[in-house]
Amino acid sequence: MREQLQISDSSIWALHLASTPIAMMANYGLSTYVGLSSDDPTNMRNKGEKFSVIISAYGHTKLIGRAKIYELNPNEHRFFCLDEELKKLGWQLDTSLCVVHRVPSTLLEGAKIKQKEANTKLDYSMYRTVVQYRYAEKGMGGVIYETPPNFNIAGRKPHFLSFSNMLYLNGQVENYLVFINYSVSPEYSQTANVKLSFNNTEGKKIVNKEVFVPPFDCYCMNINQIGELANEKIFVSYTAATTTSALIPLSILVNVNNGGISVEHSHPPQEYLMADWALISKIKLAAAKYLFNE
Repeated sequence: MREQLQISDSSIWALHLASTPIAMMANYGLSTYVGLSSDDPTNMRNKGEKFSVIISAYGHTKLIGRAKIYELNPNEHRFFCLDEELKKLGWQLDTSLCVVHRVPSTLLEGAKIKQKEANTKLDYSMYRTVVQYRYAEKGMGGVIYETPPNFNIAGRKPHFLSFSNMLYLNGQVENYLVFINYSVSPEYSQTANVKLSFNNTEGKKIVNKEVFVPPFDCYCMNINQIGELANEKIFVSYTAATTTSALIPLSILVNVNNGGISVEHSHPPQEYLMADWALISKIKLAAAKYLFNE
């Protein structure tokens, strides 16, 4: 039974212990699938933990609703179609962004989340979600990621820098670039102004683009339909930056002939970066400002 939930702002913290914002791609002919596990990625913490799986659906930057859809038992793995879950709730047509949360069942009292105790120390970092897309009931491709800690938290000034390896543009492959603008703060309201530069194999600029990504929403760009790149058979790379928000980027390549899909994600958790975070942040901001000519 899908149980719709009303969660106060003071209880939002529990939703972000293990969560992943996901771009819904039905308008582009792609179905969305999710894989979840109750196992600790380090195999050291939270033994025997049971989770409630909750989804938050957003459309046009507004929260449509939240619902509990599953109980995830200890050592259980579950894979499901997110479009079907939204359809059961009547939210499928309106949802552009859906967040999948795993909330430890011990924190729930019925349909309500318990108040956080001041001395509570909970560690659910690196609980990643498998996100897969499927084209025309054929191939599937995916990545794993999660909401970074304190992502776009209100009162801070985040920034974003992303770049790709070479993409081959041709008539058989659709190249989608997706930016997700999400926050762990319900009061977040920042629209991300993203500037992009597309370059050829020699590093020379082909075209610049500017897009705007609303809060609690996503933006999808079909690179093949950019005027200067349309109908070309070339290799290109891109650089994208904004000085207003942190974003989660996805690159989705779809072979329209055989249904093959490749999905890439260029925002690794900071635990994987072998340098001091303050230095990384400084370098990223300097690069983003350079693209903005600041």
